[in-house]
Amino acid sequence: MAASTVEIFNSLWTVFVTLGVLVGVVVISYMAYLVVRNRARPGRPEPEDVPKPGELPREQRGAKKLLISVILSATIVISLILITFTALDVLDRPPADAFEVKVVAFQWGWKFYYPNGYESTGELRIPRGVPVKFYVTSQDVFHNMGIIDLRFKVDAIPGKTNIGWMRVYTTGVYDIRCFELCGDGHGVMIGRLVVMEPEEFESWYSSLTVS
Repeated sequence: MAASTVEIFNSLWTVFVTLGVLVGVVVISYMAYLVVRNRARPGRPEPEDVPKPGELPREQRGAKKLLISVILSATIVISLILITFTALDVLDRPPADAFEVKVVAFQWGWKFYYPNGYESTGELRIPRGVPVKFYVTSQDVFHNMGIIDLRFKVDAIPGKTNIGWMRVYTTGVYDIRCFELCGDGHGVMIGRLVVMEPEEFESWYSSLTVS
C-alpha cells in the first residue's frame, strides 16, 4: 500500500529529529569529557602549548580527529539533503490517477469544484486511500489552504494556480483553515474535509446533481 503524505512527512521529521538528538548527545558528551579531563587541579602545571591571550593556538596533534569530524559532519548533512530532496520529489509528484479538485479561496471561505462540475462551499468530500490533487487559487487576496492534521498547506494566490496533493487512509472530518492573514474574517475562515469510505463516496458522488 502506498504511503500517505502524512507518513512521508512524519518519516522525514523522525529522521531529522533522531539525527539531531544523536549529534547533540555526542557533542555535549564529548564537551563534558574534555571539561572534566582538562579541568584545573591544584599543583598541576599549565600545559606548555596553552594559547596566551592575543596569540593564535599553536599547531597541535589531532588532525585525525578534525578530519574524522569533518567527514562525519559532511556525511550527515549530505544524507539529510538527499533524503529531503527525495521526500520532496515524492510530495511534488502526484500519482497520474489522482482525483482532481479545484479550490477557490475567498474572503472568508472555500469553494470546491469536482470533476463532474459539482460545486460545494465550505465542505469537501474525498474517498479514503485515493490520491487527491488540488488546484488552488484565490478570487480576491492571498490565502493559504492548510489542514494541520494532514500536514498539508498550499498557497492560494489571485491569478495563479498552485498544485498540491494528499492521500489519506483515515476516515473522519478535518478542519481546513487559512494560514495567511487575509482580513477581518481570517479567524472564521474554516472549511471541512470529509474523508469517506470509497464505496460511500462513490454512492454520494454518483447521486450529485449538477446544475
